[in-house]
Amino acid sequence: MSNSRQKSQWLWVVAIVLLTVVLAVGLLFSKQKSAQTEGGTEHSEQKETGHASESEGVEFSSAQIQQQGIQLAQVSYGEVKQSISYPATLLVNTDQQAHVSPSFAGRVEQVNVELGQQVKRGQALATLFVPDVVDQQANLSMAQQNLQLAEQDYQRERQLWQQGISAKQDYQRAYSAYRQAQITVQAARSRLSAYGVNANSHGRYVLYAPILGVISNKDLVVGENVQLSDQLFTIDQLGQLWLEFVLPSSAQNLQPEQKIQFKSLQTGKIFQAQIQSLSTEADKSSGRLKVRAKVLEASNELRPNLMVNVLFDAKQPKQVLRVAKTAVQQLEGKNVVFLAQSEQDKTHFQPAEVQLGAYSSDGQWVEILSGLKAEQRYVSAGSFVLKSEMEKGEAEHGH
Repeated sequence: MSNSRQKSQWLWVVAIVLLTVVLAVGLLFSKQKSAQTEGGTEHSEQKETGHASESEGVEFSSAQIQQQGIQLAQVSYGEVKQSISYPATLLVNTDQQAHVSPSFAGRVEQVNVELGQQVKRGQALATLFVPDVVDQQANLSMAQQNLQLAEQDYQRERQLWQQGISAKQDYQRAYSAYRQAQITVQAARSRLSAYGVNANSHGRYVLYAPILGVISNKDLVVGENVQLSDQLFTIDQLGQLWLEFVLPSSAQNLQPEQKIQFKSLQTGKIFQAQIQSLSTEADKSSGRLKVRAKVLEASNELRPNLMVNVLFDAKQPKQVLRVAKTAVQQLEGKNVVFLAQSEQDKTHFQPAEVQLGAYSSDGQWVEILSGLKAEQRYVSAGSFVLKSEMEKGEAEHGH
């Protein structure tokens, strides 16, 4: 009886141990399957986003390429133009500039414009009180009164002469005085008109803008006494500026009417100009030639006294292997260009390490010394997207 009970207890122990082992094996198998499932999901997600390791490159569908703005081109031979730059200064075209000075000495009563203001031709700039104008207007008033008296005397003498009461000599004398009074009035009016003065301005003299332009200089204030020779305003027409620079006498073979380019130092934008004049001989101290050109384009960013760079081709460019500058990316400290290989609806992008040469002055092209061959397809725009995918893949792989 005792032996039977002991056997029963051992059977229960063995059964419990076996059950524990079975449960442990089942739990381990479940974890492995879950890990495989998660790994498959991650691989699927990587495939959907086009992500892969550096050795595998990146793979995108046609829809993804269009969505990311990726553009392809062929590696080809072409020119990588380089330029030599010389400092230059933009100047006011003095052929289209006006200096405004008064015709009389006087006192400033009113200033109507500000420095930098755009003005129209005939616009009032300032008003002066001028004693000389008062005198001339008084002379005109007296001449007009004398004319009125002379006309009355002439009309009376003519009537008396026609009636036979007065002598013809008296009539002729009155007529001569009348004509002389007319001439005096006309002369006084012409004098005021020549100075631009209104006959009824009460000594006020108004300065008007002679041209359309911008007030670039203003040298007067209210209450100031100005003289006949004072230059009170300068008006510039900024629609066409001059470009002035100096060159070594052997630097360029320039000709009048030749078109050249210059670059804004603020925005990097390229503008056109045309050679107007060349100094006939080099400067004795510097051995340089002064060149003046006419700017052919109007722009708000081009202002007098602004410094720019004149551009000339360094030398005749040769045909070299080149790609768009936007194609080059830095990956792990190396310059790379992404090559493209299409298969059905998928395109595989693989980074190719390249050795770079010269850059074009316009910033569009870069010379390829090694790493690529002509007619290979590469990513000319949107390569930064591929670089980001590569770096993301490396980070996830390392994690």
